[in-house]
Amino acid sequence: MIFLIKFDFFLNIYHIVRNDTESRLVSNYGYCYPLGYGFIKEINKKYNLNKYNINTKNKNIAPTSNIFNFSYKNKKTNYEVLINFKPENFGIIKKDFKVIENKKDCYLIKYLND
Repeated sequence: MIFLIKFDFFLNIYHIVRNDTESRLVSNYGYCYPLGYGFIKEINKKYNLNKYNINTKNKNIAPTSNIFNFSYKNKKTNYEVLINFKPENFGIIKKDFKVIENKKDCYLIKYLND
């Protein structure tokens, strides 16, 4: 019983039962900060990009967010998601690009001439 209380077993079960999978993932991985799960899922749905492996760049040192939409069956694309970027950080990108969507510090960009 001590371990159940120590590891918040009852609270964790309550969160699992009360919240759906998507809301739990957004609460753990964030909409934009730290890993951009919510933003990536939103743009996949809005722009119908589920058939593509979209590369992600995170300004913060964090695990890659590519896993949120990666599949060996998907094709490469010239879109990229920038997470935790500010407009002044765009100088580190060497290719020409156009910003498609921006929310908070997350951007969906499309590389030109690629």
